[in-house]
Amino acid sequence: MTRSPRELAAQKVKLQREQERLFQDLLGVMDALDHACDHWRTAEQEHDSALKASASPSAPETTLSLPQRLFQWGQHLLDLIGIPPKKTTSIGTDPTTEDVPIDSMADVLASAREGVELIQKSLLEILSQRQVNPLEAVGKPFDPEQMYALGRQEDEAAAENTVLQEVVRGYRWQNRILREAQVIVATKPSDVEDKQG
Repeated sequence: MTRSPRELAAQKVKLQREQERLFQDLLGVMDALDHACDHWRTAEQEHDSALKASASPSAPETTLSLPQRLFQWGQHLLDLIGIPPKKTTSIGTDPTTEDVPIDSMADVLASAREGVELIQKSLLEILSQRQVNPLEAVGKPFDPEQMYALGRQEDEAAAENTVLQEVVRGYRWQNRILREAQVIVATKPSDVEDKQG
């Protein structure tokens, strides 16, 4: 049974719509991965700064961050059950003279971040094979055809109407916009303060 050209065209449009819905769903997954990457990067930075703060003798115990308190609690548990902390040697040093304890919380945070980033990269590659590519927005001039401005931010260093921050990444599918990038756009500082003085 042969199909008419009208039926074939209708089927093609239907398949395109289904494919677009699938890509929209995958973009939701990409957004979640972007947020997860940001979360793990922030957790790593907070843990690093908490370790630096605890290394200073003037840091009070009550100002410790959650990752630092979890790390200390884990170390305390290991001490209670009699397990010594693992040791590693710095690369290029004499193993008999310089042992450095492993910061297991930092390892966990780094491992989680690397895992999420690997999944994110894999999904981006899959989307790219299907001609779905992220829009480049940060540092580019604002383009209302590809971007949606969530707000403006005063910035002396950036040119007027330059994208300062990408809140939600935009994507192009083949030759059309699948989703606009949601951005914060630069504006020149107002001279209100100068006029008041």
